[in-house]
Amino acid sequence: MTQDFRSDRQESDENWTVGEILSAMSGSHYPRYIIDILNQVQQWMDDSIRADNPDQDIDPVAALFENVMEMDGEALFNSLEWVDEYADLLPNIKKPYGNEDVVALHVGPADFEDSLRMAIDYAALFNRGVSRRVWMISDTFIIGDVYRYISHIRALNRQGIAFRFLLVTPWGWTEIPLAAETASTSRIQWKNGRKGGAAPGDEDRKRDDRLTR
Repeated sequence: MTQDFRSDRQESDENWTVGEILSAMSGSHYPRYIIDILNQVQQWMDDSIRADNPDQDIDPVAALFENVMEMDGEALFNSLEWVDEYADLLPNIKKPYGNEDVVALHVGPADFEDSLRMAIDYAALFNRGVSRRVWMISDTFIIGDVYRYISHIRALNRQGIAFRFLLVTPWGWTEIPLAAETASTSRIQWKNGRKGGAAPGDEDRKRDDRLTR
């Protein structure tokens, strides 16, 4: 697996063109390794939901309310060691390498505000002058906490550091724009499945437009 990821990086992610950087800043590009992390987190979440009844087809919504979801965060982070090839993964028990990309992962019982502040502090202070993109991947979105740090996120943007927030669930994921000047569109697109999903087709967009009139 590690060899495959390295090969993929050499072919597509190692050298960023100006166009790719602008695309990333505008919210229209997701590196392959980010999609792979999202797929892996989704699989881990799904496995956690089904842990108590592996042979039964559980209704995932009912399972959440029945508290059968056992989160083994250590197992998830151990399975994400390959991310060090591409980005500094937070939190981490070892000192990150100092990559341009930072991935702050918030899943399970961790405090949302602490994770958000950790991502900002790392890019602004501990990896200052190196960080160029911060990807916060979270199973939670708390508007009040985000609002308190919007000025910090905008300050990062002014320094040329893109802050991207990806909300992930076992059934899909989406990007939530945290600062208006970095959002490419006001429409949030839900990515289904474990392969990155697909943007809505023309008929979907027409239907959505009719509903908003």
